[in-house]
Amino acid sequence: VSAPPPPAPVIMVPTAAPPPPRPVARALPKGRPGDWVTSDDYPSRALREGRSGVVGLRLDVGVDGRVANCSVTSSSGHSDLDATACQLVTRRGRFKPATGTDGAAMADSWSSRFVWRIPE
Repeated sequence: VSAPPPPAPVIMVPTAAPPPPRPVARALPKGRPGDWVTSDDYPSRALREGRSGVVGLRLDVGVDGRVANCSVTSSSGHSDLDATACQLVTRRGRFKPATGTDGAAMADSWSSRFVWRIPE
């Protein structure tokens, strides 16, 4: 009598996680984002050295409307200007949170650019 054939191997195929839900209403800044960082905030060394530039930022906005994370999407070419912009926008930025299809607040992101220009 011959032995039964071995069972066929089970192949597990990973499936991609469903994409996160998209907000019905995006996060909107409260007040004027241009007021979150001013020329008074210019890093003193960068000012003395006459450095300027444009920083691209991506902010992760929490369900409470506060900035949960800031990342530089395009550098000004000066790490101190980039870091200062992120620190200040994280501390000062406030948003009306995004809302989902159920009307509940949800996390979202918001992108912008900040220009560091030597004050006259």
